[in-house]
Amino acid sequence: MFSVVLFVLLGSFIYFFWGGFRQSVHMLQLNSYYTERFLQWLKGQQRKEAVYLMAAMIVISFSIRYVMSIYLYLIFNALIFFVVALIRKKQPDKKPLVYTWRLKRLMITASLICIAFILSLGVLFRGTFWWELPFLLAFLNLMVHTIVIVANFLNGPIERRIAKGFTDDAKRILTGHPGLKIIGVTGSYGKTSTKHLISQLLSLDYQVLATPESYNTPMGVVRTIREKLSATHQVFIVEMGAKKPGDIKEICDIVQPHMGIISSIGEMHLDTFHNLDNIIRTKFELADAVAKEGLLFLNYDNEHIRKQKLSQPVVRYGLGKAGEDNQQLDLWAENVVSGPKGSQFDLCFADGRRIACQTKLLGKLNVLNIAAAAAVATKLGVEPSRLSQAISRLEPVPHRLQLLPPGPRYQIIDDAYNSNPEGSRQALETLAGFPGYKVIITPGMVELGDQEEELNRRLGRHAARFCDFIIIVGQNRSPAIMDGARRAGYNESNIYVAADIHDALEKADQLAGDLAEGEGPMTVLLENDLPDNYLDAGKGKQARRK
Repeated sequence: MFSVVLFVLLGSFIYFFWGGFRQSVHMLQLNSYYTERFLQWLKGQQRKEAVYLMAAMIVISFSIRYVMSIYLYLIFNALIFFVVALIRKKQPDKKPLVYTWRLKRLMITASLICIAFILSLGVLFRGTFWWELPFLLAFLNLMVHTIVIVANFLNGPIERRIAKGFTDDAKRILTGHPGLKIIGVTGSYGKTSTKHLISQLLSLDYQVLATPESYNTPMGVVRTIREKLSATHQVFIVEMGAKKPGDIKEICDIVQPHMGIISSIGEMHLDTFHNLDNIIRTKFELADAVAKEGLLFLNYDNEHIRKQKLSQPVVRYGLGKAGEDNQQLDLWAENVVSGPKGSQFDLCFADGRRIACQTKLLGKLNVLNIAAAAAVATKLGVEPSRLSQAISRLEPVPHRLQLLPPGPRYQIIDDAYNSNPEGSRQALETLAGFPGYKVIITPGMVELGDQEEELNRRLGRHAARFCDFIIIVGQNRSPAIMDGARRAGYNESNIYVAADIHDALEKADQLAGDLAEGEGPMTVLLENDLPDNYLDAGKGKQARRK
């Protein structure tokens, strides 16, 4: 009988505990298993439920433990765990938890820590252990984040050994492809779009492999090599992301790129880079990697890139200005006209050749990325005369200034993967080219260190300039965005702070329905969509509205 009761108690506790434990390992995974970043996420979290439950178990332990049998006592506490688990608010994941082997090893280690904790306390409280068990389980729940951190630390050495084995295997595979041309792409923004555009243009003449989605970390690159690279591939395009100095060098040490593209430099990940100088040095780790024999492609529209003095061969691209001497550039796009149906421009070469181009891609930033892709393609032998038709067939990259099919009430420009100041400004300028009523939906920008508030304030000023209505998702960054809009003289009655993206879209739908004749059509810019680890700490509660 006692074993059945104990099974019920532990079962209900595990059912309850799983919610907090799963969230904790999910957030660690979203933070790339970096304990420092996980701790940063923890700073904004409230654990009231765990504290209240702990207090309740203490009260129960001292008030009713001697007025009922041990069986009823344990069943009563099991019921508490079960009910709390049922009424706990559950939010759907934007990015699902991925049960990789690393995560499974982490969960096993964390489970062993929990078992060791209970068994150790069983020895300490051996005289009254069964009466203390509910309280100890509640304490275990209170410590769930600490348990995950300790498990991650204990697994560190074996994870590094496993990662080294995978990396060595990837290097061996690359050694077996001596003719493979490897192209590295990095930048504070635009690198994913540039990677995809290069891949599409080079596919005219080559068998191309590009790192998928945002596989831009060392292990993402290693995984791509081990799982996708085949003997038929002639070009391998590697997106290189960075959140701290040395990240680009680490990827370059694995793939040894022959060519490199630096698409942009700006304020990104300032919480880990701390300043712009560190970002510049890190991005130019790619330049160091291709310095001996390779070729470097640089966006000369970017002042931080243009100011760097390099002795190695470079190809300079940008958006030239018609009628001006563009002698600094080797390839450029000029006469750019961008609107709701795409962009038109002339692709110009230093030798005087000029190609009229048209693309369905939106915005000048995409034209700049096309210029980068065209520069790489021509250097690898693609005839310029073939580029115009290929550019007209280019497909937009999902969630990056992607014009979605028109909805029943309004049109959406999906720029959900953009989260940097310059890209946001460019997206708003693109929105300005659309007719009718213009709305932005944004949660603001993150990972900008001590400049986050000011840069979100600047976003508010830009939004006030181009938008008829501003919808801010969540409370965390809304004060800065609202302040920026207010300083620009924006009418606060045209600002709405939504609880979540679903609330924001409902508000957009309401706005579309309320438009007077002649005010439409309505276009909505979805600018940035923060992952789960940046949701407001009080998620699920209604945000303040204007």
